[in-house]
Amino acid sequence: MSQPTRVPFLLIRFKNFLLLLLKNKLAAVGMVVLLLFVFLAVAAPILTPYAPTGASVSEPYDPPSWITTFNGPLGYSQNAQFSALTLNATGLATISKQAAHSVRLTFASPLTGGTVQLTEKLSYPYQGSPKRLLGFAIVDVPNSIGKPFTVTAFVDRIGVSRFVFWSPTEINSTGQHLPSPPIDSSQSTFNAKLGLGAQFSAATYVFAAQIADYQYVLQIHVPAGFVGTIDVQDFQLSLLGNTWGIFGTDDAGHDIFSQVVYGSRLSLEVGLFATFIGIGVGLLIGLTAGYLGKLVDEVLMRTTDMLLVIPFLPLLIVLVATIGSGLIYIILLIGFFSWMGFARIIRSQVLSLRERPFIEAAKASGAGTGYITARHIFPNIVSLTYVNLALSVPAAIVTEAALSFLGLGDPTVITWGSMLGAANTAGGSISNLAWWWIIPPGLSIALLSLSFILLGYAMDELFNPRLRRRR
Repeated sequence: MSQPTRVPFLLIRFKNFLLLLLKNKLAAVGMVVLLLFVFLAVAAPILTPYAPTGASVSEPYDPPSWITTFNGPLGYSQNAQFSALTLNATGLATISKQAAHSVRLTFASPLTGGTVQLTEKLSYPYQGSPKRLLGFAIVDVPNSIGKPFTVTAFVDRIGVSRFVFWSPTEINSTGQHLPSPPIDSSQSTFNAKLGLGAQFSAATYVFAAQIADYQYVLQIHVPAGFVGTIDVQDFQLSLLGNTWGIFGTDDAGHDIFSQVVYGSRLSLEVGLFATFIGIGVGLLIGLTAGYLGKLVDEVLMRTTDMLLVIPFLPLLIVLVATIGSGLIYIILLIGFFSWMGFARIIRSQVLSLRERPFIEAAKASGAGTGYITARHIFPNIVSLTYVNLALSVPAAIVTEAALSFLGLGDPTVITWGSMLGAANTAGGSISNLAWWWIIPPGLSIALLSLSFILLGYAMDELFNPRLRRRR
């Protein structure tokens, strides 16, 4: 039969096999769960804009934002940012907007002095104070000026009180000028500027009144006859809340949901590639030992027995610590040290098959070892390959997670195991562990492993008539 006619037949055969497999409820559930994780792995850049270990998205140890559904909104907040920049130059300067939070002011010798005011507003909607506030304002003087001018910045709780973040500062030189101390409530020097002790945060102090309107103001006061250009850059004020996203944040403020999504890629890679290696090696050794027998069988099986008695995880720990903790090394080591049990299963099946009459008939007709193995023996053990392939993936995933949990995984990538290890290290004790940092990767490992196990059981039932009759 020519190749063009075989390919459609193979596709039709695969489609029929898939439809037959999905009639099994276990297989259907397993396939749905597996496709969910495949979707997460493929669509990771679309599902989340944040890198797993990139810039911090919020404050450390923020619980998920949906926690307010159970605990109520009181005391909880999310990230917020002042926006809607407005300017009031009162005829003193011409204004050209450079970016969302940057403007250029050009003064042409006003007859009288005056104040240019830049304002951003925020209606704070949460019933809890933010954990941290970060303010920015860069005043850049690109060219020399003849007279000094004054800059000040403050936050107004409209109609109630004013908090000065950048004390009135005289500027008479070119270059960039920034608030001193920096506007950051995590810095004691800034809190002290507002008259707060070391144990108090300006974020809580300034935003103590919830459901209120605020404005962040930068004022530039120029004298009469002032000539020159002033660039105001990165003028904004950000508030970091105490809840974040779907799964919260870790000890560095990274998005845990992004880590779980990108971790699904590596878990699938490790599980599938390591299992393919292990199944391939086991299949080759089992076929060779079972069909050739005699001295070849004795040597291969004694080697297999020797490797079987060596504790698997301690051996991997020693090898990873010696060779290296790169992901490719971990995949290769898991694959090359997980074939022994499958090899013995294949050998026992081949020993039974080689005594069958159709094998004797093939030998009598002059068929060689390679032909008999490929055309007569392998098709009769392919069901074992499918089943063990599905059942071996969870073991590879859990092994990689165990190595990463012990700190022996690849430090340059995020996996579910490394997430659990980092949570354990950062927590220090069970009472300090953040549940939103532990449950998502742990549950993901369990669900992905369960999907392959369900598929393996379903295929075992499909290929084993005795199991079908029992059900």
